[in-house]
Amino acid sequence: MRPGLTTLISYPAAGGAGVPLASLGHMSPAVYSFTVPGGCAQLTATLYRPPKFRHDALRPGRQLAAVRGGSVVWSGVLDEPQPDANGWALTAHGAGGEAANYRAIYTGAWSTSSPDDVVNQAITRGLDWINPGIGSPSGMWIGQQPDSASSTVADVLSTICHKGGLTWQVQTLPQGNILSVFALPTVANRMLVATGVVPTTINDGADVIYLRYQSAWDSGNKPATFDITSVSNTDLINATGRREDYADISSAQTMTAGAAQTVGNNVLKRFTRAAFTAPFTLRPGDLLNLGGQPADPGVFYLDGLNAMVCKLVFADFAYGGEVTRGAITFLVGAYEWDDGTLTATVTPYESIRHDFATLLSTAVDTLPVRSRPTVKHHKRKRK
Repeated sequence: MRPGLTTLISYPAAGGAGVPLASLGHMSPAVYSFTVPGGCAQLTATLYRPPKFRHDALRPGRQLAAVRGGSVVWSGVLDEPQPDANGWALTAHGAGGEAANYRAIYTGAWSTSSPDDVVNQAITRGLDWINPGIGSPSGMWIGQQPDSASSTVADVLSTICHKGGLTWQVQTLPQGNILSVFALPTVANRMLVATGVVPTTINDGADVIYLRYQSAWDSGNKPATFDITSVSNTDLINATGRREDYADISSAQTMTAGAAQTVGNNVLKRFTRAAFTAPFTLRPGDLLNLGGQPADPGVFYLDGLNAMVCKLVFADFAYGGEVTRGAITFLVGAYEWDDGTLTATVTPYESIRHDFATLLSTAVDTLPVRSRPTVKHHKRKRK
């Protein structure tokens, strides 16, 4: 392992032969990152050439690929290069972020097949993704129909995921940028060795939520029907005692008790009482596969994994957990690799979530608004 193993290649937006940026002059090692949900996020590097230097490979909008070990490990679009005291400062945004640049256009009635239609139509217009098929995974939220082109592809993907314990990812693999929608993973596929104290914070949140929902529309002289249901986290109740909260989701469309409980359970599922307050900083040898062999920290989608789930191994003190004893397992929410300093910054998914009150408010506020108006019958006046 040495600095600068990742090389950058610039391709025309319309396709064609690529230009290794190192062939234009000396390059600094790249720094590139990934997020969940999303995929390839940001990349920065410096080309050490004077400000008067110009080349087609530096034009904004070109496809930029980071190649490591013969495989593309990061893919995105080059932003406008900026000259500075060192040369040309290069930045690029990842393939996952391209979803925000395409409108969500679909044909026909809004249904479980519409998200696939949105993505596939964007691909035909130039979105550099491969869609094997989203389908209708368990928990996918369709909600209220949006107007075609009123939102972005990223908005649609986030909407169908956030109420069902799902997430989405655009994996950069040798065959291309592949979209997948899947349940938030909990099974570890990496081991992370921590050599220092890991700071955490315990957020004071509820472990029982009572939910008020509308079970039937108002009709004629019959008023709407509202009911109460609840969800709970038994493990937290047993460990820390019972703490109750309340959420009114009656402004959403009518739903069953089970549908209301799904909203509440997803809030409890996404909220973790013990959250890490700082990211982990890794060196080569600190990230291992489950067999204990060092993994290349410069490759996020190693072995085709669509998300990184780490089992935390403390090098010099005992395991600890708030609810249960044993190794802590967490989903990685953000990952950055610095190919110059050979360091990786790993931010657990729990650390980038909101506190419980904000999370509960977000879940309620983002429910589709009540779309059926109250029907009032007026007697016709006699002439």
